[in-house]
Amino acid sequence: MSNFRSLVLGLVLLSLSPLGWGEDVYYCVEEHSIKLKPTDSGDTYELTRYTPEKFTFKYEADARRLAIKGRTWAGDDPYYLDCYYCNGATPHMFHASTNSGNFLFEGDRFNFSQTGFSQITATTGTCTKF
Repeated sequence: MSNFRSLVLGLVLLSLSPLGWGEDVYYCVEEHSIKLKPTDSGDTYELTRYTPEKFTFKYEADARRLAIKGRTWAGDDPYYLDCYYCNGATPHMFHASTNSGNFLFEGDRFNFSQTGFSQITATTGTCTKF
């Protein structure tokens, strides 16, 4: 009887496995990263270009958010964006945000922009699911 219980338990766990296994993780490479901020005099804006970085993100469906990790995001800690519209099924589309930033992803391209009272940052690039 013990073998039968083990077999039934194994079948139940196998049938439920798609619900808990294999979160989708995306590896992203920035192509352009910029900031616009006022000059010291405050009468014009200056453009700063940053060296493109790499980061990863995953869709946390249960929490309805994206968790992003990367040196310029929050280091080793996840940077969370709440989903406005997140579709983990094909075609993958994500629109997630904070109170000042928007992350949009469709196909294999992303755009992220963040605004403050005096500056704007933006980055764009590609992501591959792995």
